[in-house]
Amino acid sequence: MKSLIEIPENMMALVLHGVGDLRYEQVEVPELKDGTVLLKIRACGICSSDMPRIFVNGTYHFPTIPGHEFSGEIVAVGDGVDESLLGKRSCVFPMLPCRSCRACEMEEWAQCSGYSYFGSRCDGAFAQYLVVPTWNLVPFSDDLSFEEAALCEPAAVSLHAVNIAALKEGMNVAIIGTGTIAFLIGSFAKSKIGDGKVIICGRSGNKLDYAKNLGFDIVNTSEEEPQEGIKRITGSDGADVVFEAVGSNAAITNAIKSAAALGKVVLVGNPEEDLHLEKNVYWSILRRQITIAGSWNSNYNSRINDWADALKIFESGKLNLRGLITHTFELKDYEKAFAAIKDPSEFTLKVMFSIN
Repeated sequence: MKSLIEIPENMMALVLHGVGDLRYEQVEVPELKDGTVLLKIRACGICSSDMPRIFVNGTYHFPTIPGHEFSGEIVAVGDGVDESLLGKRSCVFPMLPCRSCRACEMEEWAQCSGYSYFGSRCDGAFAQYLVVPTWNLVPFSDDLSFEEAALCEPAAVSLHAVNIAALKEGMNVAIIGTGTIAFLIGSFAKSKIGDGKVIICGRSGNKLDYAKNLGFDIVNTSEEEPQEGIKRITGSDGADVVFEAVGSNAAITNAIKSAAALGKVVLVGNPEEDLHLEKNVYWSILRRQITIAGSWNSNYNSRINDWADALKIFESGKLNLRGLITHTFELKDYEKAFAAIKDPSEFTLKVMFSIN
């Protein structure tokens, strides 16, 4: 083992002891093992999936330290690890696959049937330190801030969805939703379709204003049905590809209705309850031959690495990443962070913990 610091015995972390029972408290620093590094966490985003995980459904066991969108500095390496990693900045692919199931044999880690996951199935990065296998490290340039790099996880998820859509020049694209994933999907889609339209659909006025300032067309769904707005903007019977980035009955229904004949709907949003389709909506999938595709997590294999591709775009400076980060808080101010997310009058996209 080699270390840049004297590794402390304890650290501060946000620990989930039960549904809604999140505490800022002292815990032991995890033990460094062979083939792993100790990452000093510098930034960790609050994912939309963290909200039901913390306040509604809980994690897979208690206590758990949440947090899976993170970046940090490698301050110690275990035995068998290249010492040149010391001092490097890295974000982290948060999945820990079993490596023995059929999906793992194909390097389709996101479809692993026996995986663990930082922040839900095992402790994550709402903490000062985390031990990470070297395989999960995604190093990034010193020119990129820790906060921007922590967006790599939602960016990889978004890029994966865009790749599934197989966008082409001139296509019209609609996105149902106004969260971080929706804006990242829109940004990646815009770079692929040239003169085609990218339309953001939602009911949050301040987020729609933000979308308009970024150059997207918008449909305010509190004033107009999304399918009607999309037809108005495109001048056709719907969008060639619709991304659903909410996970609700209404959003999925609107996505299907907004797709043009022979179009595609890519489902990205995580549902919080059972979903039901009206008979006529289901029929419209059949009659208009709509393709429905699911998108889960990201590719991180020898053929496609959405993480590396997202970082290249980040480091090129082509995306306004700072604009997506609307709030930063210290871990000890976690109650303010979650209150901001829950407040419908507050303009939030990515709320992030900055950790020292």
